[in-house]
Amino acid sequence: MQKKIIALLRKHKTFVVTTHVHPDADAMGSALAMAVFLKSLGKKVRVFNEDECPTWLGFMPKVGLHERYTGEEKFSPEVIIVLDCGDLERIGKVRELVKGGVKLVNIDHHVTNAGFGDLNLVLSAYSSTSEIVYGLLKEAHCQLNTSMATLLYLGILTDTGSFAFDSTSPHTHQVVAELMKFELPVSDLYRQVYETMPNRDLKPFFDLLHRMELCFNERVACLVIRKKDMLLFSGEFDLRDKIFTFLRSVKGLDVIMIITETKKKDQVRINFRSRDGFDVAKLAERYGGGGHRKASGCYMDMNVAKARRALLAAIRKGL
Repeated sequence: MQKKIIALLRKHKTFVVTTHVHPDADAMGSALAMAVFLKSLGKKVRVFNEDECPTWLGFMPKVGLHERYTGEEKFSPEVIIVLDCGDLERIGKVRELVKGGVKLVNIDHHVTNAGFGDLNLVLSAYSSTSEIVYGLLKEAHCQLNTSMATLLYLGILTDTGSFAFDSTSPHTHQVVAELMKFELPVSDLYRQVYETMPNRDLKPFFDLLHRMELCFNERVACLVIRKKDMLLFSGEFDLRDKIFTFLRSVKGLDVIMIITETKKKDQVRINFRSRDGFDVAKLAERYGGGGHRKASGCYMDMNVAKARRALLAAIRKGL
């Protein structure tokens, strides 16, 4: 499949590179690295996303290539490369560009990926989409540079939980070893990703945690984030990731669930994390989402109270 994708990339001239709404470091890193590679081949490339680049990822190399898609852009790609998305719905408004004759390339590592592309490079055993993109660029004999190495390193770093998750394999470490040959400032990169919470965000962060529910003999943590809560934070760090990182250190929690109100009325975003024995990907799939056995998410078109009841009931059966 790598060879087929590389042939397609070399054949065509105009590309859109995109990823899921609310992009994380793996999504942004793999997308920007892909765009830099295509530009090195002399291609016309736009990196579109429904959302702005999150403030906390603003330090990433080549982040200026990222554009918020409005629907008014006068650009007709021959190829759309979708990165780090389990299904096509996850690219949001950018889906408007998927029209007849446009080739769709799907590159992803989620076990629930639907295989929606004309060409699908889906490797669920890999730690991250960035790890897959590294292999693709290597197969294409791409001359990596420091910016590309940094982008791919950041994607792998974050999607492995700093190399702590089960998806971290010997191959992952081999890829990272190759990337580190570019003398990456790994300590600085770690700080820019994980040590960015401003002092002013501490109080609302701990106030939010104080509202957390512990359910089913304290095996499940459930936290609701309202729209008004989000206004209390600076946006300089990934709030949900910080909550998950903190709660993962708590002994005895099998499932962690965060329910976040979206801007749409009666719609919530759900994020799950779990330990061995509970497959949250199957739970997310039930509501049109997906991800990994221990990390997944979905959207639900209902209010917070209804979503909470439905999900806790499903989790209780699963336990």
